[in-house]
Amino acid sequence: MSSALPTALLHALRGVDHDVLRARFADLSTRYREATFAEGDPALRDDLDCLAYAAVRMPATYQATESALRVAAHRVGRVSTHLDLGGGTGAAAWAAQSIWPTVRTEVLERVPAAIHLGRRLVKGSVVQAVWTAGDLRQWTGSGPVDLITAAYVLNELAADTRRTVLDLAAAAATAVVLVEPGTPRSHGVLLEARDRLIGHGFTIAAPCAHQLACPLSGPDWCHFAVRLPRTELHRRLKEATRNFEDEKFSYLVATRAPRRDAVARILRRPARPKGRVVLDLCTPDGAHQRSVIAKSAPGYRAARKVAWGDTWLE
Repeated sequence: MSSALPTALLHALRGVDHDVLRARFADLSTRYREATFAEGDPALRDDLDCLAYAAVRMPATYQATESALRVAAHRVGRVSTHLDLGGGTGAAAWAAQSIWPTVRTEVLERVPAAIHLGRRLVKGSVVQAVWTAGDLRQWTGSGPVDLITAAYVLNELAADTRRTVLDLAAAAATAVVLVEPGTPRSHGVLLEARDRLIGHGFTIAAPCAHQLACPLSGPDWCHFAVRLPRTELHRRLKEATRNFEDEKFSYLVATRAPRRDAVARILRRPARPKGRVVLDLCTPDGAHQRSVIAKSAPGYRAARKVAWGDTWLE
């Protein structure tokens, strides 16, 4: 993670009682888990809610989004203009800037406190981001833009709103990147989005190795993981002991100008029993395949170095 974001968060949190933040985040977690807020009501109600959420969740949102955008960069090329839908305090703006240093981001967000905090965080930084107040339920679209992102947003929208947002994004963007929690439900939401974007003429550049139906079914679903360091404050607010956490996420990269190689995607953490590497792959022919690379095989040394989410050319 860029060192600038944790520093900006620490500045924003200076003077705020950490016990209050911890209590606020615990309440937020309960309301998210139990869905106790009414349909259409913002989960983040005020400045303290936004500070608590940003302190605990923004680093993970940033890391997952940055991972998806880093994959996207190899498939969509240069990005100058970026619209982030429902972008809250700006995690995707920070992630985009880490990959495309001169990118200009517009963040569409409806919660005034999130807008205020997002602007505070980027002030004096190299992130070129502006916030526009707006509700995705009333969004009417955008002018042409290189990239549209929606990170940890689609799951919170009603199905009809999701479809409308995707249609409007497809009409405006050269590339669309979607990031959601690494859950079976999110996988289903992204599969629906995938079909809709293909219907609008987009090519799915990642993580899928093909345009065919997803080969995963039943209890299996497509997701990945990224490890991020925890600051001391982060550990205190989460009442955690480890100095890192693993964020599981699902994502989708769709583009009108694909640069896609015929390579497979590694869908699980590689297993490395003695003398072998076992890879679960999504292959260009639309299959879910298990590949066992023996120590005697030419690709064994390369297979020893790959990670969950990487591409693999057999």
